[in-house]
Amino acid sequence: MIDRKRVDTLRILIDSHRTLVASPKLSLIVGELNRITARSRPTGGNGWLLAVLHTTRSLDTTLSEIVRFNNWTVTTPSLGSYLLIFLKNGILKNPEKQRYNTEIVKKRNKFMHEAGAMPTQIEADRILSEMHACLAVVLSRL
Repeated sequence: MIDRKRVDTLRILIDSHRTLVASPKLSLIVGELNRITARSRPTGGNGWLLAVLHTTRSLDTTLSEIVRFNNWTVTTPSLGSYLLIFLKNGILKNPEKQRYNTEIVKKRNKFMHEAGAMPTQIEADRILSEMHACLAVVLSRL
């Protein structure tokens, strides 16, 4: 099951960080996080697919707002572009960027763009865990 404590920790990290407290999208990000655990037990592929969707949408918007706050420019708004801009600005190291690209971006793309691709509970939990790690690292280095 998706770890409610992890989602609560993410809410606190995001809700209290100086780059996000004044974000006009903060309530949308928190709302997306709330959707991750809205169902106490997502069952089957559809439930876990929704968990991945809400997890990565909250990450995408959070990273977008961090980029906006810092007046950094990305050519195409996407998770991969945000990771690259964090690398270029010394927020992420290359091994971290590669790990998040592999563990979050590629997996999200597979589940969102491949017909019939459904995550397991373990995969959905792992993506949430990697998202938590990514946000913790990025926010701690800003």
